[in-house]
Amino acid sequence: MKLLITGATGFIGQRLVATLLSRSVSIRVLVRSTDKAKAIWSDSSLEMFQGDLAIPQLPEDVCEGVDTIFHLASGSFAEDDKTGEAERLHQKLIVEGTRELLRLAIKTGVKRFIFISSVKAMGEGTESCLNELSLAAPKTAYGRAKLSAEQIVLESGRAYNMHVCNLRLPMVYGGDSKGNLPRMAMAVARGWFPPLSEAGNRRSMVHVEDVVQAMLLAVENHQAHGQTYIVTDDYIYSSRQMYLLICQALDRSIPPWVFPIWILRVSAKIGDLAGSILKRKMPLDSKVLYKITGSAWYSCAKIKKELGYNPQYSLVTALPEILEILGLPNSSRKSQTSS
Repeated sequence: MKLLITGATGFIGQRLVATLLSRSVSIRVLVRSTDKAKAIWSDSSLEMFQGDLAIPQLPEDVCEGVDTIFHLASGSFAEDDKTGEAERLHQKLIVEGTRELLRLAIKTGVKRFIFISSVKAMGEGTESCLNELSLAAPKTAYGRAKLSAEQIVLESGRAYNMHVCNLRLPMVYGGDSKGNLPRMAMAVARGWFPPLSEAGNRRSMVHVEDVVQAMLLAVENHQAHGQTYIVTDDYIYSSRQMYLLICQALDRSIPPWVFPIWILRVSAKIGDLAGSILKRKMPLDSKVLYKITGSAWYSCAKIKKELGYNPQYSLVTALPEILEILGLPNSSRKSQTSS
């Protein structure tokens, strides 16, 4: 079996490649920079093709001999802006890039196509738990592009009898020093993150290894054909709970006081006003506040029931590894030292 992976040099892509290298499969990666790929995988175990989905003008033979495609490539462009540039860039990379990759996959007879999407294709900020039957109402250029690409994937699967599946991911965490969760952990460790009061918000996340589990299940199970699944760690976290878990992992005491949410809300409004006057982004505005106190929670019941997905990780089990990578002292390291 030969697999093609786009976005292989990314956080999830590298974990997927590491898992697949232990299996008897041939791996081909499509990357923008082969030099970057060679720096990650110094041996010759991978076949590398250079191409940019944002153009998109891919090598015509990139899918030759390939059985399965894992399409992870995406873009980290700025969020929505009034110029429409974010919309254009996301449409170009995510929508047109996916369309071009599917054209080549269909041309060469690829049998399976797994598309890594995002819960942002559904929207967020609701007070109810969303599932695959919920109305998709994306609020960002990224989310709209992901939803359009999902529809193209499903239509191609129906038209050409290709096994296709969309996987919608919330925030992904794991052994990495980048992202909102490591930034929050670092801020708590340095005393920069205030002990927020309970805001009652609800957020879903997923560990990178459980994402890999879901991707492999989507390939191996015929029931996944033509389906869209939400993948989470099956836990719901509030900002306050995340703060407490990080303090626990850092083995530091919980402050006896809390920082009122209403002060953050007032400060965010001031940040909005200052940003509009000064024409630059403020450290705290309504968008930043939403990331801290907003809700975005989802159900993974469908993929558990239909594919046997069984998440193995939670923040409790993953935080020691994250803190270790950040170089922060943690309760796990302390217990190992004392023993």
